Amino acid sequence: MSTTDPQKSEPAPDKLESQESSVRERPKRYLKLALVALVAVILSTGLVLAGVLPRLARQKKITASSQAIINSIPEVSVVQVEQASASSDLQLPGDVEAIQVATISAQTTGYLRKFHVDIGDRVHAGQLLAEIDTPQVDQQLQQARADLAQAVASLGQAEANLNQAITNMEYARVTYERNKYLAQQHVVSDQIRDQMQAAYDVAKATVEAMQANINSAKAVIASNEANVRSLKALQGFQKVYSPFAGVITARNVEVGSLINPSNNTSVSTSTGTTASSATLPGAGTTPKGTNAPATGGGLFEIARIDTLRIFISVPQTFASTIKSGQVANISVRELPQKTFTGRVVRTTSALDPGSRTLLTEVQTPNSENQLLPGMYATVDLGVQAPDAPVRIPATGLIIHADGPQVAIVTNEQKVHYQKVVIGRDYGNQLDIVSGLEAGTRIIVNLADGLQEGAKVNAQAVPSPKQTSNTTNAQHESKSAGS
Repeated sequence: MSTTDPQKSEPAPDKLESQESSVRERPKRYLKLALVALVAVILSTGLVLAGVLPRLARQKKITASSQAIINSIPEVSVVQVEQASASSDLQLPGDVEAIQVATISAQTTGYLRKFHVDIGDRVHAGQLLAEIDTPQVDQQLQQARADLAQAVASLGQAEANLNQAITNMEYARVTYERNKYLAQQHVVSDQIRDQMQAAYDVAKATVEAMQANINSAKAVIASNEANVRSLKALQGFQKVYSPFAGVITARNVEVGSLINPSNNTSVSTSTGTTASSATLPGAGTTPKGTNAPATGGGLFEIARIDTLRIFISVPQTFASTIKSGQVANISVRELPQKTFTGRVVRTTSALDPGSRTLLTEVQTPNSENQLLPGMYATVDLGVQAPDAPVRIPATGLIIHADGPQVAIVTNEQKVHYQKVVIGRDYGNQLDIVSGLEAGTRIIVNLADGLQEGAKVNAQAVPSPKQTSNTTNAQHESKSAGS
């Protein structure tokens, strides 16, 4: 049994009532506090919104205005100008020509008896090329020799007549002197003396005339001798020889053809055209040197090809860099793996006023005969510019009435038009030799209407060199992956 007092185990009624009332009042206090807190939060939020919202509105207006300003600035594409190399390859086209070309013509009249060479044959200096029958020249030589013999005989007759005239003159002189003495002694009359003097004068005149006849006969002999020598020389041209070593490039006659020194044209069995219209090796619009062959047919055409030459036209920009002795690399399309070495031998030292180019002759040895006259070749000259130019894309050049210009973007993002001097033109790129420095930003594909000093929004684009490097890298990676 519990010994606890019942009065002590149960609370008193008053105490129970107070506890119940405190429990009922506690939620009310919490509700009041919550309401006060809510009101405080609402008030503080209102105050914050009242201060922030106008500021946000102002900021939004400022941002909109700034964006409008930005949107009103035109956007342009710019590239950075790059420094080009001072040395570059200058490739120029030209026609390959024989170093020496000659038309072999006859210097006598007759008929072709035989030819010993034909087209494509290689000949050496002094080699017999053809033989000509000259019956007319032979007859003329015989006639000239007969005339010479007649002139020699006439000279002998004139000399005999001179001796006789001298004898007569001497007799007349002695007779005159004798009669002159006798006239002084009054043995003979003065008339006889005068007659003897006249006879002596006539004899002297006769001797002088005979001497003139001898001189004339000697002149006739000299003329006939010259005629004989000339005809013998023409007769010597019955055989035609090569003037130098080379290759026969045309034969314009057949056996039995009539040969005339004044007109050697004939139908060519080797070319099917008249010799006057036959094309010579390397013939074209390129100016030839002083040893170009004469026009007008001929029996043969011979070209010396152990050394070849190429005429090129160097632009004015590089004219000052071309020097005699400069090495040149020569290539032809038919031999893609072969490069021939030549040298600049001479220039005209004057520009062509029509094309503003310098005519330059390049020679190259051809001991193996791999190059042929008439080929189209490319001559590669290494040129060294005095100052390294800068290189820009062709789309960055602006052509105005006052000359070529570029549009520069300054550090203040403003446009400035700068005059430039163009150097070499590569098609999609240009070298600028004056007016521009490396590192400068220029506008490409410039739109019309952009004024000097206008504000722009510059957007960098890759330069042609960077684009080329990227493309090459992509190709290399693809090749490595495959």
